Amino acid sequence: MSLSKYPEKAFLEAIGKNIKAYRVKKGLTLEQLGEDIGTDKSNMLRIEQGKNITLLTLLKLSGFLEVEPHILIKTTFSMSMEDIEKYVIRKKDKKPGKSGEK
Repeated sequence: MSLSKYPEKAFLEAIGKNIKAYRVKKGLTLEQLGEDIGTDKSNMLRIEQGKNITLLTLLKLSGFLEVEPHILIKTTFSMSMEDIEKYVIRKKDKKPGKSGEK
């Protein structure tokens, strides 16, 4: 996969698709699964659409979906070490306090 401007977005979207696939396979609605893990339907929808997810939420989902956590985060998304280094450098350069500040 080529380096996109936001590779974490692609990674989170892939995780969201995995969560949705296992939810549907279990015959659960967004509302049911959200209630099981202590959140609401709208937050579940955001997770499935690729919004950021906490590790604790991932573990809760894993438990209720009866699937190991690493299965939920397993994706076809991949980056070469060179791309990862470029991405990290780019993110580091954008932090406040870098060039341009006095």
